[in-house]
Amino acid sequence: MKKILMLVTMIMMLAVSAVCSASNGKVLDSEEAIVDKFINGGNYKAVTSMMTEDMQKNWDEKAYTNLQAQMAKDFGKLTTNQLLVVEKHNGADVLLYQVVAEKMPAARFVYLFKLNGEKPLLHDFSVMLPQKKEAAKEEAKK
Repeated sequence: MKKILMLVTMIMMLAVSAVCSASNGKVLDSEEAIVDKFINGGNYKAVTSMMTEDMQKNWDEKAYTNLQAQMAKDFGKLTTNQLLVVEKHNGADVLLYQVVAEKMPAARFVYLFKLNGEKPLLHDFSVMLPQKKEAAKEEAKK
């Protein structure tokens, strides 16, 4: 009886550990792959296939290249790009990443995805920078 109980306990522990180490889910894994390709530069044609039509209109090849150049100039090499928050909405997801770079100690990148079934498409991207101390003091005085 003890052996059966130990066997059942071991199987349950393995099942729980397998579930806990599972991936983030098919859609979120796809979104994270798109974020990686978008932020790390590369082929513009490959990136546009992962964008909505509206974003493709706003982000032509020149704008995307300018973004990559500006990021290299202002941020340098990204040392940390960690997913912090995932917001699930009806037909859309928002991913918030904490970023640390050589020249920028802290920033947040926000990605908005529209969902087409289980296929996410990047719809918008924005950068949130910390306020300067002087600007924060002026804001506090108001």
